[in-house]
Amino acid sequence: MEDTKIITLNKPIVIGEDTYSLLTLREPEAGELERATKGDRAGLTVTIDLIAMVAGVPRKVAEKLPSRKLSEAAKFIEGFTEDGPQTGEAQ
Repeated sequence: MEDTKIITLNKPIVIGEDTYSLLTLREPEAGELERATKGDRAGLTVTIDLIAMVAGVPRKVAEKLPSRKLSEAAKFIEGFTEDGPQTGEAQ
């Protein structure tokens, strides 16, 4: 398994004056997993939170990801968790 994954966006995401054309994902840390799964959060909320945390981007960027890029990012992150699908993907 790769330690990091770069996801290139076909159309950059613009938030204010910042433009994001790629996301660099890494393995989530324990504290990030804890924060993302705290409370009764649903799968997609957890996925979006984790993507934002591990990519180091504002949550708004993760919220604007096209569905295929969201799925690609989620699959990478799930590879580091024992229960994979809890981050939003169904088996």
